[in-house]
Amino acid sequence: MDNIRKDLIKYGKLLHEKDLVIGRGGNISARSGDTLLIKKKFADMSPGNAKDYIAVPYPSTPAVEMAELSSETPLHLASYAAREDIKAVIHAHSPMSIAASSKTDVLESPSYEFDCIIQKPVPVIGYIQPGSEELASAIGAELKRGANAVLMKRHGAVTVGSSLEEAYLRMLALERACISFLYS
Repeated sequence: MDNIRKDLIKYGKLLHEKDLVIGRGGNISARSGDTLLIKKKFADMSPGNAKDYIAVPYPSTPAVEMAELSSETPLHLASYAAREDIKAVIHAHSPMSIAASSKTDVLESPSYEFDCIIQKPVPVIGYIQPGSEELASAIGAELKRGANAVLMKRHGAVTVGSSLEEAYLRMLALERACISFLYS
């Protein structure tokens, strides 16, 4: 778990450095077997504190621990439940993904980079209350259909991967694809 926690710290800091999240925004998690490590509620990922990532049992996370976790924990749990290959989830409030989400219902590939990293069109879901079970269900449904990334109107994006590195690279590629889309 220490290696996973180190990766969560690394990629959480990178999300800040790339301006994909600010302050306490966004969240990140990774799953290993029957354990999930996820960002703590109200934690700012930029300092990289190990104590900001909590290990909890998966799939049945006790309610007492849920109270300490990110408000988007239901979204993370639904993502892992959607597909067995998902081992990492990143949710960011990236500016270009928010802008692009208001201009399309699906983000198609604008580049070879998109084809290689994200691999599939990115669905856009309407605005749903952040942290809600309804949002978690909508994200889970898109991931079950095979999406590797989902845009959320007025809220940001979710990317998944078989590793934190893959989920992070998908978030970067998604932000770049949104820039290309918006400038085309």
